[in-house]
Amino acid sequence: MDFKKEFLKYLRYWPWFLLSLILFVGAAFIFIKIVPPTYETSATILIDKKQEDKTKIITISTDKSSSEDNLEDEIRLMTSNEFLLDVVKNLNLNYSYYEKVYTVQNNYINVLPFALIPTVSNDSLPLVSYEIKINENGFVVTETDTENSYTVKGYKGNEAVKGLPFKIQLSAKAKKNPSLYFDKEYKVTLEPTAIALKNLKSSLLVASDETAKGVIELKHIGSTPDRSRKILNEIIVLLDKNIVLNKQKVFRNTVSYLNQRIKSFTKEKDSIESEKERYLQNNDIGVMDNYIVEKTADRSQKKETASINERQISQAAFAINDIKQSGPAQTLGTDYNLDSPTVNQMLVNYNQKLMESQLILERAQKNNPAYISLMTQLKTQKQEILNTLEGYLNFLNQNSRVNREEQSIAEAKVKSIPTNDKVLGRINSNLSLKAETYVALLQKKEEAVLNGAILESNLKTLNAPETNYSAIFPQPKVFMLGAFMFGLLVPFGITYVRLFFDTKVHNEEDIQKIISNIPILGNIPKISTNDKLDNTATSRSMIAEASRALASNISYLLPRKEENRGRVVLFTSAIQGEGKSFCAFHSAITSSNLNKKTLLIGVDLRNPQLHDYFNVDRNVPGLSNFLANKADDWKEFLHKENNFSKNIDVLFAGEAPPNPSQLITNSNFESLIEEAKTLYDFIILDTAPVQIVSDTLNFSHLADVTVFVVKYDYTDKSNLVHINNFIKKGQLKNVGVVINGVNLKTAYGYGYNYGVSYGYQYKESGIKKPWYKRGLKIKEA
Repeated sequence: MDFKKEFLKYLRYWPWFLLSLILFVGAAFIFIKIVPPTYETSATILIDKKQEDKTKIITISTDKSSSEDNLEDEIRLMTSNEFLLDVVKNLNLNYSYYEKVYTVQNNYINVLPFALIPTVSNDSLPLVSYEIKINENGFVVTETDTENSYTVKGYKGNEAVKGLPFKIQLSAKAKKNPSLYFDKEYKVTLEPTAIALKNLKSSLLVASDETAKGVIELKHIGSTPDRSRKILNEIIVLLDKNIVLNKQKVFRNTVSYLNQRIKSFTKEKDSIESEKERYLQNNDIGVMDNYIVEKTADRSQKKETASINERQISQAAFAINDIKQSGPAQTLGTDYNLDSPTVNQMLVNYNQKLMESQLILERAQKNNPAYISLMTQLKTQKQEILNTLEGYLNFLNQNSRVNREEQSIAEAKVKSIPTNDKVLGRINSNLSLKAETYVALLQKKEEAVLNGAILESNLKTLNAPETNYSAIFPQPKVFMLGAFMFGLLVPFGITYVRLFFDTKVHNEEDIQKIISNIPILGNIPKISTNDKLDNTATSRSMIAEASRALASNISYLLPRKEENRGRVVLFTSAIQGEGKSFCAFHSAITSSNLNKKTLLIGVDLRNPQLHDYFNVDRNVPGLSNFLANKADDWKEFLHKENNFSKNIDVLFAGEAPPNPSQLITNSNFESLIEEAKTLYDFIILDTAPVQIVSDTLNFSHLADVTVFVVKYDYTDKSNLVHINNFIKKGQLKNVGVVINGVNLKTAYGYGYNYGVSYGYQYKESGIKKPWYKRGLKIKEA
């Protein structure tokens, strides 16, 4: 890419770039001066979550790190409408006061010489601005939007003016000397609470610092740094109060909850103790361990008693059987081991009487009355012993039944010991748990009371609100640089688009991209109408120099011929208006000025133009007359007298024929050319455009050189494609291209400037030099 050419393409539009820069930079400068600068005020606070966790009575979460890092609750609180509404009310953000100065900006002020007393609630305030002036009679209040003016008489603020949402009075300090404020103007802006809250919320930024745990950054963006600092300070103070109030609320709720739980646990503990008492009473349990020992011992005792009783029953039955089987004179046994002293004594008494009877029997006979009486007594006594034993046996049997029942009861009580122990253990466990919880609740209550007594906030201000006085909007350097860049980019973009869609021919490259094998013969500069005929032999005009260069380049393109015959140079173009007649005319003049016998023929029978350069009538007889009547001599129609050169003859097109195509293709024209070659050095043909009609293509083979004229910033590149097709088909031969009407002020891609190409000064040309060359002194060659 040729950067120089690309640069020159855009440099030609430098006035537009300059105008765009002036507009954008000027607009940016005015905007910076008009729009009040916006500043960023920031503060940093620390929420110590560790301190908060230490003072907690009840901790649910076990994740310390998450609780320390989680600041979402505080951030949501600070950005909530209810919280910010308190900021709006506390700082009275519904009102903004400015001192009006004669610049594009106003100064925000805090200390006012007057005070506004609202007559409506802040929620109902209108969104409006007023300008306030103080004079000797009172106040003049003007609504800025409607320019309605209100007069308030006096300084005491007793008068309510219809249409104003407030009363106004002078401050105590201003009342001492009101004349100090007569020359000043003030501006007050009113906003309803909803709008003030919305504006505050949109200008406030609250975010946690990712690099530091527990740190929150507060930022407020506004045009008044002092007001921004007050807002951030108020937010910090309110947050601190909210933290303390929330903690107090938490501790109050905690103590209340603990009291409720203590009361509930007291009832539950008493209920369990009563249940235990009833259970012990119902189960005849004093102490469970003693109860177990007692019931176990009782069971053992009952077993032993039952065993002894059974042995007594067995022995008593044996004794009865033994006594019944004994004879009358047989002694009764005393070793029955009966646990009945009565029976044992009766047996002893019986045996004693029996021994007495034996003694009597030894001294007397059996019929001895004493013996008989004693035997009768023994019999009776034996029967009594049996009766007693049977009664004892019955007693023992009854005891056996009772013992079995008691043993069963004792066994059941022993078997119920695990169940009783389990139930009593559960009761004791519940009672112990309730007791422990009761004690823990009492401890927590004491901790809550102590923490509530020494309660403090865990908020610390790391950085007090500070304002960065480097405006964030508009930033002068960035804004001006952006305006400068836009000032360049906008015309560049427009120019780029224009050039991208531009299909006109502007330089030699545009031609060579389409028809690369065709030489460029020259460039004809754009000149004024007054100078288009300035082409004499001694002329130093731009058109004369350009025509000489064109003639020289055409001579190099002419084929070499041995015979001394004239050369035919055909001038044509794609469409009408590209200047082929102009180029043919100057080429013919230049050739004649070089002492070459030249014939200029106007072959464009449809739209002839040559007569304008020679100031003759358009219908003067010429080529068409000769072609229509071969008997005529074409030399009779030549125009020889002119003010340019004595070496040039002109054959004009003549009267417009009805059939130019047929007329031009007859043999008369070719014979004319052949004869003219013997009489002239150069025959210059001004022909019709080849893309519009086919006239020129019918005789183009007669030309030695075809000069194809394209016009700067006029000829479309698509036309060159058609010409290239004509060349490839051989319909045009030995073609060279000349660029006509080159604007030297705006042209790009040319290696020289016609004003100083050969060291000449063309003061007479009337072409204005570029501004950057007007001071140059050009030396004569």
